[in-house]
Amino acid sequence: MPTSDCPGRFPAFVAPSHSNHQRCPGYVPGRVAPVRSPTPSKGPPPPPLKPHGLRLEQRTAPSLSVENQRRVPSLNLRQRKNTLICCGVSLSAFFLTLILVLSLTSGDELDENCPDHHLSLRSWNPGHQPDKDIVVQTGHLYRLESSATFRSLTIQSGGRVVFADNVDGSRNITLRTHHILIEDGGALHIGSPKCRYRSRATIALMGRSDNKDVPEVRFLGRKFIGVMSGGTLELHGTERVSWSLLTRSIPASGLATGDYAFQKNFSRGINFRVFDPDTSALLYAERYDTHDSWNDSLRLTQLLRSLPAGRIVAMAVGDSAVKSLVDETKKAIKEVLGSRFAYDLKYR
Repeated sequence: MPTSDCPGRFPAFVAPSHSNHQRCPGYVPGRVAPVRSPTPSKGPPPPPLKPHGLRLEQRTAPSLSVENQRRVPSLNLRQRKNTLICCGVSLSAFFLTLILVLSLTSGDELDENCPDHHLSLRSWNPGHQPDKDIVVQTGHLYRLESSATFRSLTIQSGGRVVFADNVDGSRNITLRTHHILIEDGGALHIGSPKCRYRSRATIALMGRSDNKDVPEVRFLGRKFIGVMSGGTLELHGTERVSWSLLTRSIPASGLATGDYAFQKNFSRGINFRVFDPDTSALLYAERYDTHDSWNDSLRLTQLLRSLPAGRIVAMAVGDSAVKSLVDETKKAIKEVLGSRFAYDLKYR
């Protein structure tokens, strides 16, 4: 049996009395005394547990070289630049849309009843192209902003032309052409029932109906405004108070029962008038007594030959105009005005 009493790994036992074994302090005879283990000294902490299933390159921390460390800030700067560019593009698109709306309304409120306020329309300033045939078709949604001249205008298959307008009625637009054809799906708008056109819109049909240089449209000819099945033509100007011309006083009790006629004595010969195609102003008024004067017939011939292109001419016969109407004048009327009726005039 062991006789050591000193602290150890096992309990200490009592030694025989005849033994001269040296006992440790705190020894009590006849008892088994438990011995406390010494306090363990503090060592380094255990290494952290390594996760299972990870690859070596995932567990090893990458070491950044000086070149990589310099490259990281440059990438951040590039990302910031891209972000700033995206923000700039978005703001630019917003402001462009805002400017478009402001320029469209020109100070007016955006009204869905006004056809020229639709945001789908694109500003159109084609200018003067008298020898060109214009075709407006699918995807062509135009707001006509200024006067224009074409040889012909055809609107078809979803195309649309709208005359621009403004609140003070100062946008005057004149469209000159030989003919306008609106086919299935096409539309021409000048105002609407709920948004009357306030400015002055003029459509002037140029040339003569027998001009071979202008292509002829079946059933319609060469000089017309025609709307085929499925086409749309909307013309709505400012409403004005209607009136009637009274040639005599009307008593409060009304007119007596009977026939009434307005009579005016026309001057003998050809009554000749010339009008401005844009303003409709009367430019020239004269009477030529081609019944009694050959000189008046020759003067009328000279005037017809000197007329500028595009003028509007009106002729009316009073009483009789054929007695002294020479063939040269009849020929000038047919060639300049495209009228053949001068050859059919009879005496009285």
